[in-house]
Amino acid sequence: MTTSPETTPETQGGSARPASRGPAGRTTLWAAVVVALTAGFLALAGTTPRGVGAPVQTFKRVQLDQRTFSCAGGIPGSKAIHGDVPGGVAPPADIGDQPVVVDVHDGNALEAFAGQEARKAHWLAWSACPEPRPRWWFVGAGAATVSHDTVLTLTNPRVGQADVDIDVYGPNGPVAAPGLHGVTVAAGGTRVIDLAKAAPSVGDLAVNVVATRGLVAVSAADRFAPGVVGKAAQEWLPGQWLPAPSVTLAGLPPKPDQATLVVANPGQDAAVVSVEVIGTGGTFAPKDIDTLTVPPGSVATASLRSVFNGEPLAIRVKAPHPVAATVRTVTGGDVAFASAVRPIEGTTALAVPEGSGQLVLSSTGKKGKVSVTAFSGAGKALLDKAVAVPGASSVATALPPGTAYLRLVASGSDAVAGFFVSDPAGMATGGVVPAIRSVLQPVVRPGW
Repeated sequence: MTTSPETTPETQGGSARPASRGPAGRTTLWAAVVVALTAGFLALAGTTPRGVGAPVQTFKRVQLDQRTFSCAGGIPGSKAIHGDVPGGVAPPADIGDQPVVVDVHDGNALEAFAGQEARKAHWLAWSACPEPRPRWWFVGAGAATVSHDTVLTLTNPRVGQADVDIDVYGPNGPVAAPGLHGVTVAAGGTRVIDLAKAAPSVGDLAVNVVATRGLVAVSAADRFAPGVVGKAAQEWLPGQWLPAPSVTLAGLPPKPDQATLVVANPGQDAAVVSVEVIGTGGTFAPKDIDTLTVPPGSVATASLRSVFNGEPLAIRVKAPHPVAATVRTVTGGDVAFASAVRPIEGTTALAVPEGSGQLVLSSTGKKGKVSVTAFSGAGKALLDKAVAVPGASSVATALPPGTAYLRLVASGSDAVAGFFVSDPAGMATGGVVPAIRSVLQPVVRPGW
């Protein structure tokens, strides 16, 4: 790990005679030889061209043994925390004007982790450090200078320029921001975009970042004032992959003061969104929450405060076509955002901020078990247990004091995970997104 690509017969008088051996005949003969040699080569190679006979396998799945985390900060006092399961946590690194880039090149890649943290007197900010990819969605952003503003930091840790298009959606539809198309990020470079300057707008926003060339890692530092009068809290918005007809949101405090569902609909038709709560007693639709209609290309919100009663839960949002969503919570003046998560697959490792907290496991379908191991920063196991997750329900596991990172192991499970941590400064939440374990790599066939 370090810090810092045919011969045909002719007839005459009713009798056949050999074809002419002149220039035209020799050409025909050589063509036949080429065809025969080609057929022989294909037989030996065990393949045929696309569209002839058996199809050619053009991609193969390759396990990843390299990962790159980009801790871009964007919040004053940000620090990068990284490590891996066998090695523990490295000393924190201050994040300045340039991101802290963590490269993992060995067999520990799938059990590596990186996070970014910032603390002030009345808030605690936390986020997993992103890895480069082609598409990003951020929901719950803002572009108002005084009350709510989001600053994007785009990092290109790879060789070669990245070209990026950014679309912004608001309560009244797409926000005009022509300067956000064709943004270039040089190899190893960084671009910072303040939405209040590039796409000024009022209300909650959604941001879609698409790398049309290359890959980028994106951090979204959000500054939000919970009340009309009061101090603004800072937090990172969790990045999402793509909108989906069903979105599961995890990483929620047990009983926030405020909870707002924010849904983005990038489609061309209105989306009628329903809400389900995955609680300790099963999955249910809250009686006092109506369906939310989100106009095309727009963002809409609804209060979810009534669904929190102190018990562990996750939220599932459903729509007839793809949407992106989050839940913004306010607890004691601090702000946090729920993450769109996927079921845990194999082994996943993640860092957590220091404080008193709990891990919430939620089943989106059948019951299952998840092995949970909590470690200190030095790599000492503080907790090691198999947690039974009831079908379509949620269960909480308290994190021992001093927990610095977690390892989750699941097989054939529908379980998703999120955590909640609090300390005197504030609170932080996070959803667990499994690491990319393999990629499809093109197979090069000679001559094809």
